[in-house]
Amino acid sequence: MTQQDKEQIMSRIISLEYENTKLVIDGHKPSSEDSFEPKRQELKLLRCLYFGYKSNYCSIKKGSHGTLFS
Repeated sequence: MTQQDKEQIMSRIISLEYENTKLVIDGHKPSSEDSFEPKRQELKLLRCLYFGYKSNYCSIKKGSHGTLFS
């Protein structure tokens, strides 16, 4: 992964974190069936790509079978 790739991933992580935080501040209660779930899944994946699967920031277990997102 190039430095530019890392910068783009981090930029997207920050953007998604901002959106999620703003929604919660505005009173949204996250659930697995709401319209924002795909963005939360994207955020989980990007954290793993950026920080690594063994990082505390990654909630996806590498090599797990079934659904990718925990």
